[in-house]
Amino acid sequence: PHKHQFETPDRYYATALHELGHWTGHESRLNRDLAHPFGSEGYAREELRAEIASMLLGHELGIGHDPGQHAAYVASWIKALEEDPTEIFRAAADAEKIQDYVMAFARQQELVEQEAIKMDEIRQNIATYTANLTPDLATVAQHNNRQLEKLIEHLPIQQQNALFLVADALKFCRNLSIDNLEFEEVSQDKLGFTIPADWNGRVQIQGNVLQTNENDNNTGANHVMPAKQLDIDPEFWGVYAQRKDQTWVWMADFDVEQLAIDTAKKLALTDAMAERNEYEKAVKFARIHELHIGNDPHSTLDDIAQAKEQRKHAEALAMQNDAGFNRRRQSMETGQTTAINQHQNTDKTDTNSSRQYLAVPYREKDQAKAAGAHWDKTAKAWYVRDKADIRALQRWLPENVPVQQNPAIDAQTEFASLLRDNGCFVDGNHPVMDGLSHRIKVEGDRPGEKSGFYVLHMDDHPAGYFNNHRTKAEIRWKAKGYSLTEAQKAAFAAQVAIKQQERKAEQQVQYAKVAQAVKELLAIAPPANADHPYLQDKNARPNGLKVVPHNTDGLPQDSIIRICQDKQEVKTVRDEHPDSLVFVAGDLLLPIYDTQGNIWSAQTIQPNGTKLFVAGSQKEGHFHVVGCNSEGSAVLKALGNAKAIIMAEGYSTADTVSQAMNCPVVAAFDSGNLIPVAKLLHDKYPRKPIVIAGDDDQHLVALNGKNTGREKAQEAAQSVNGVAVFPVFALNEQASQKLSDFNDLANKSSLGMQAVKRQVGTAIEKAIQKNTIQKHQSQLQQAKTQNQPQTEIKAKSQKRALV
Repeated sequence: PHKHQFETPDRYYATALHELGHWTGHESRLNRDLAHPFGSEGYAREELRAEIASMLLGHELGIGHDPGQHAAYVASWIKALEEDPTEIFRAAADAEKIQDYVMAFARQQELVEQEAIKMDEIRQNIATYTANLTPDLATVAQHNNRQLEKLIEHLPIQQQNALFLVADALKFCRNLSIDNLEFEEVSQDKLGFTIPADWNGRVQIQGNVLQTNENDNNTGANHVMPAKQLDIDPEFWGVYAQRKDQTWVWMADFDVEQLAIDTAKKLALTDAMAERNEYEKAVKFARIHELHIGNDPHSTLDDIAQAKEQRKHAEALAMQNDAGFNRRRQSMETGQTTAINQHQNTDKTDTNSSRQYLAVPYREKDQAKAAGAHWDKTAKAWYVRDKADIRALQRWLPENVPVQQNPAIDAQTEFASLLRDNGCFVDGNHPVMDGLSHRIKVEGDRPGEKSGFYVLHMDDHPAGYFNNHRTKAEIRWKAKGYSLTEAQKAAFAAQVAIKQQERKAEQQVQYAKVAQAVKELLAIAPPANADHPYLQDKNARPNGLKVVPHNTDGLPQDSIIRICQDKQEVKTVRDEHPDSLVFVAGDLLLPIYDTQGNIWSAQTIQPNGTKLFVAGSQKEGHFHVVGCNSEGSAVLKALGNAKAIIMAEGYSTADTVSQAMNCPVVAAFDSGNLIPVAKLLHDKYPRKPIVIAGDDDQHLVALNGKNTGREKAQEAAQSVNGVAVFPVFALNEQASQKLSDFNDLANKSSLGMQAVKRQVGTAIEKAIQKNTIQKHQSQLQQAKTQNQPQTEIKAKSQKRALV
């Protein structure tokens, strides 16, 4: 039927959603049994599922639902439910599957839109980057862009976009702007297989067969073997990537050789697109073009010769403008890693080859620097140029540094020595061999800073990793031939457990000390006013907030609280009082509670919106409650009286939702704290439905490939069987203004506060329905479990009677 045949548009859409529910039952979709005639019990069951799904979808989409439209089915529904009361739960479960299946199309559309936004940013970044280059380099970059267009023009747009997105992630990964896991996730998502994060750009195709080894522990396991090695035809072709350590790792298998070749070409393009050096990028594109022309059966000899000349021209241009290219070219051509020959006499323009590298211990770096040595950030070593006076640096020449095998020492002592040699202050419990990450103070750190990072594993052969963020020194360490016996491992495990216990006890003492100081500060702090710049900017209320006072009057004489009048004083005060808690007068104070109503910390908010937590305090699992002017246990009582627990990240978002729904809302402070807070509140209020009013950080997807706000909110909701809801803005608002949370929806969107009320209200209703269904299912299961033993006893009694 047409839309105009319905009384209102919402009735049209409700009916459409109902019919869409039936559509999902096809065997190619959710595969429900639809083969029932009109009026049958099976037909009524399917209608019940479609109707519940229509109601759920209507609420989620804000359309609403009118059950009166399908009153004709009520009698058959009642009959089905009377015969089997549990049918309603199965129907509700199927309806949720229908809802998820239908809404997946919307989520897929969101992913498409996010990809489009990311592609726009990549193109803008390329244009901006090219515009800022020198004229000569800009010419090379423009040529590369044209060459790339020709090389990928035969690919579908979706595959072209995938190459751009993976290459962009690879570029950031190689520049250490994103972590390895993020890049590997992007490659898996866009290409269908994982590229190792330490890929050096080389790819290999190998024809393989599966061989069964009957002698392999009598299991008859299959092994992949190179077909060439067995002198037989391949059954399939594997594509392998080479890591930086020259080892090869499998990525994907293909039944057709041409598919493997096409994949290798795409990977070569990805590596070239991720290249930051425009001259080297030109060489890589030229080589790909030459290979393509050489493999094309339609290419003429002139085509092949022209492609070869283009490649040679690109190489000559690279050698002319990039002194280190010749060495890298040899490395690329031979497939071997070529060490830098420090004593090679080459052209004077080659600054790297004219360097004499030195063996300077970290503790002697200042002396070497004073004597004329320079630090090579890439090689992470000290060097001197050939024209420098080498006499003052003689003792650091490699040939003058004796190499000797140190006597065996235990792994912990050995790693501690490595930390000291790299500028760390090793004291207290360091280093801790527990396989966890630890921060450590290094030379140059200010009070409270710890710029060193290490992980130390206690295995049969101890190993670890160290990074000094100040010097950029990065070391992957293995003990020098030192292995632990079982007794030593057991002793270390006990030692680690004891130290962890001691550290936890010390940490709890520190937490309690800070918590007491914060309580004392809150006791003398005046209440916040609505004219605070941050509150005005966010249209937020000051309820329950305090302001840092201008002095410490009223605090105990031994208080560790220090108050500055402006931010400029903070550094000086912290240097003078490293063990004190430093605040700035006029900043907002948000008390941070646990699930018992105890205060453990506070968050400060500066007028410009900068948010900080009190140093040395515990944030994880703690929260602030907005929309409740009470303190202590009364805060938790307010949550207990609410029909649902609503959570958000920051204060302003929580306050917006609280205003819209006229109820208390929990502020967890950031996305990472949503999960622990949700779990703790669920443990305290197990019968309360939980709604996570999450942030939709789509603007960050273009920067780091992740929507952290959405991901963490969904994870938090799943962990407590709750519901996550995200702001839906008017068309084009979110991308153009970089809007992300419900505070933005209320204050920056044309939809305003009414949209917040409608969207969050729908989520609350959904959470309550979901919670109710879960309760009934739990009660039925419990009753079934309790009745089962009695049924078995009765059956046994009847059996005995028959005997």
